Amino acid sequence: MAQRQRMCKKGIGLAFLLLFASFTADSYAVDAGEVMKTQTAQQRNNQQNIKGLVLDDFGEPIIGASVTIKGNKNHGTITNAEGRFSLNVPKGTTHLEISYIGMTTYELSLKTPKDLYKIRMKASDTELEEVVVTGVVNKMKESFTGSATTFTAQELKAVGTQNAIASLKTLDPSFNVLDSEFGSDPNRMPDIEIRGKSSLISTRDELAQDPNQPLFILDGFESTLEAIYNLDMNRIASITILKDAASTAIYGSKASNGVVVVETIKPKSGKLNLSYNGNANIQWADLTSYNLMNASEKLEFERRVGRYSNFNSTEQEIRLMQSYNKKLSDIARGVDTYWLSEPLQTGLNHRHSLYATGGEGAFMFGLGLSYNGISGVMKDSKRNNISGNIDLTYRLKKLQFMNKFYMDNTDTENPIVSFSDYANANPYYTKTNDEGEAEKWLEYNEDIKASNPLYNAAQNSYNESGGFTVSDKFMMEYSPLTEMKIRARFGFTHSNSNAKAFTSPKDTRFNETTYLKRGSYSWNESKSNKYEGELTMTYAKVIKDVHLFNVALGGYISQTDTKSNGYSAIGFPVGDFTLPSFANGYPEGGNPSYYESPSRSVSAYAIGNYAYDNRYLLDFSYRVNGSSVFGTNKHYIGTWAVGLAWNLHNEKFIRDNFDGVNMLKIRASIGNPGNQNFSSSPTITTFRYNFNSFNYFGMTTSLAQLGNPDLEWQTTIDRNIGFDVTILNNRLTITGDYYYKTTDPLLIAIDMPPSSGATNNQIYKNFGKQTSKGFTAQASYYIIRQMQKRFWWSVRGSIRTGSNKLSGIGNRLDSFNKIGRGEDEDKKPESEKPYRSNKSTKRFYDGADPDAIWAVRSAGIDPATGREIFIKKNGELTYDFSYDDEVIIANSRPKVEGILGTSFSWKGFSINMDFRYRLGGHTFNSVLFDKVENIGTSELIYNQDKRALYDRWQKPGDKAQFKDIANSTSTPMSSRFIQKDNSWSLESLRVGYEFDPNIARRFGLSSIRLSAYMNDVFRLSTIKMERGTSYPYARSVSFALSLTL
Repeated sequence: MAQRQRMCKKGIGLAFLLLFASFTADSYAVDAGEVMKTQTAQQRNNQQNIKGLVLDDFGEPIIGASVTIKGNKNHGTITNAEGRFSLNVPKGTTHLEISYIGMTTYELSLKTPKDLYKIRMKASDTELEEVVVTGVVNKMKESFTGSATTFTAQELKAVGTQNAIASLKTLDPSFNVLDSEFGSDPNRMPDIEIRGKSSLISTRDELAQDPNQPLFILDGFESTLEAIYNLDMNRIASITILKDAASTAIYGSKASNGVVVVETIKPKSGKLNLSYNGNANIQWADLTSYNLMNASEKLEFERRVGRYSNFNSTEQEIRLMQSYNKKLSDIARGVDTYWLSEPLQTGLNHRHSLYATGGEGAFMFGLGLSYNGISGVMKDSKRNNISGNIDLTYRLKKLQFMNKFYMDNTDTENPIVSFSDYANANPYYTKTNDEGEAEKWLEYNEDIKASNPLYNAAQNSYNESGGFTVSDKFMMEYSPLTEMKIRARFGFTHSNSNAKAFTSPKDTRFNETTYLKRGSYSWNESKSNKYEGELTMTYAKVIKDVHLFNVALGGYISQTDTKSNGYSAIGFPVGDFTLPSFANGYPEGGNPSYYESPSRSVSAYAIGNYAYDNRYLLDFSYRVNGSSVFGTNKHYIGTWAVGLAWNLHNEKFIRDNFDGVNMLKIRASIGNPGNQNFSSSPTITTFRYNFNSFNYFGMTTSLAQLGNPDLEWQTTIDRNIGFDVTILNNRLTITGDYYYKTTDPLLIAIDMPPSSGATNNQIYKNFGKQTSKGFTAQASYYIIRQMQKRFWWSVRGSIRTGSNKLSGIGNRLDSFNKIGRGEDEDKKPESEKPYRSNKSTKRFYDGADPDAIWAVRSAGIDPATGREIFIKKNGELTYDFSYDDEVIIANSRPKVEGILGTSFSWKGFSINMDFRYRLGGHTFNSVLFDKVENIGTSELIYNQDKRALYDRWQKPGDKAQFKDIANSTSTPMSSRFIQKDNSWSLESLRVGYEFDPNIARRFGLSSIRLSAYMNDVFRLSTIKMERGTSYPYARSVSFALSLTL
């Protein structure tokens, strides 16, 4: 926080800083409520004049600090451009209070009269809660018209020490981390949404970036999800989530999905200060969602299905009976292999960080080094990250320079065999033979070919990747006039990532491959250089002490050059020959790839703010944006935003009639932020050479992709109405927001017609509209609040609800609907159908929610025949299934979800708990569909869910949930598999202790803190469905130690 004060000192005029209603100390801020009325001449006769000088911990004057009589906020003044103040107070006044953003409030005693009081204020991280950090300009929370939430480092660490993303998931209801099949995989970046989607999810896998991912800002510069994920939490000073158009206006063309602004700690002046933070984490897999058969159940299931009684010859009959008898004998002697435990390990993770800071006067520095070693809950799953940073600050009269250098290196390893392969292995097989070796096949004959996942995992295959990033951010500030500030920022980021994977020729997946093509190797590398610069000028003016104006003009330019290349090779000899030089050649039709992608953006913006007496607030902005991502005819677009707010707590009728009202604000905003999370390639028409086709002019070409030069920007009209309430003398705080977002037009990929000549390709078009609306709220209440005694107890809660709707789609997304219905799969013979169906309950129709679950209604299993009864659209019952009878059954999004938590602290001891609830959602239970029914002969080599053996129809009159075992190899998707998905989980538990400072000083330290965490402690759900099928979810226990010299 000390850095924030230094950025708004000399050269910033009093008028400029009176914009407390709009900006913080580093951005020209003064609260209108702190502009006090001039005392009349009559009053001065009974008053005394107090003069003082307010300095920061560098000895530099603080401009715009609020000076008031203790207990009377309406009587006071602010410091001038030299940090001085003069205040007439009633005779007998004993104390003044001096406050400033980011500083601990100072209480000045007047009992000893002085001609000039000198006050030195100290930085305080807790003051961040009163500031909204936007990454370009910071604003006071009280005078902010937008929807935003700021979390301090202490709040983030109160939830956990894994990474900042995991903490935000718990802290803010609008920040949604989606469930994934990759569970707790440390090498998979999470899917994140703020206030739902602005783009159709169907395009996610086709783009370089997730089009629904928010924009990340690190110390004022654009960053990436992985950079924030890797960031040492001990380096973080605060994280602010900007949610609506008014708060994200500064990033207009990129902010339709919200903005996550991360500020790192700043150097502090004084003697050398060294801090160490370390934590250890223990993880273990959470397998409570799995419900697989044991050995005897699986063999009995196979017998009932008829696996061993359906044969075409005597030889086959003998083989099948021998197989059955051997398994029966093995079960009798106790064989019941629990395959799920085989690939798992106890993850032991540790993180260490050192940070040194110091400096005096005009120069300050900070040096940091951190290491994070993660071992996942699956064997051969690792992530090692080492990073370092150098922060420098230098002040020269009206100039201030800042430079932040950062370096990060990450190395990862991934399991060769997916967790699902172990879940599929049948329990009646033994893991190893009598010699203790994992054999290649668990069973291999003409009828059954079951591979051993342990054999594949034991080969010399590998899957590794690495990444290196170095960045340098330079900022310069100059104040030519007291009302003006000019800021220039320049940044450079270089990143290099690579991935290599080798699969041994002995792997069972090559069993049907010719000998010369067994084994594979792949290599991919990507390099990028990003250059960005920004110039901002701000000007402020105060008229008659109540009219506060501010204008900011700026421009931004960036360029990113990305180069990627890769190749694949096949055909390797058996042995330790894992390098590509041993390969036999390229895959058929394959060749090395090379790709260059330059991306440029430019923008100019104007931002204005007006506040009247800190009661009526207005924010407005306009930004012209240019980007190479979109069509050559549509490079530029204008984005705008308007925000209004009313501080009712500053109204006289509130102050005079209601005690304990600290904040009572209503606000509204509207704007049209854009989205640039798309690849530039869809706008470019490309051709390919045909090496096997020549004509008179030489080698022929064919159309590879038809570009769209008229591809428009995807913008969203974002409307928001909200309120902020803090009452009962800061005991009760409530914040709520209702949002209504309309994205029109959408940017969607559709299949190209055969007449284009570019078959099996897609073209991006602008059409359709998506509307998202919802409500989020947070509340906290202090049951006990005795801060001076370090004794408090608080409870808190949050809620999120929302919905989406599509329109203007027509029939242009029928290809996605056909894929979801699996029409192509249904035409294939049973032997060629995939083991796990690609069918989906997601449909894209006008007027429907893209998260709706579509299916044909089911009346259940007919007790008389054992056949499923379907319900037509007109309500008639039928045995005949038809996709024409599909209707919306439910929605996968819960009606409400959020967090309920509590915090308790007493004399250094503290405890925090956060529970997550989810109500009203539904899920198509794919386990029931794929592992209870739809189990064909080819799927019997895999283990199945226990429910496949029970609650089955067997004879007329039976009331059962599932079909007859022998008659369930082909079941259509119906509402019978849709279930309520309500859940309750303990997401975070923390117990901590901070030693008394006197005890810490005995060891030569200023502070000692110990903390213990548990994350994802338990999860109760109304549905039994496998989670983390490719990589399991995990539970964890962490221990943290913090030492400060």
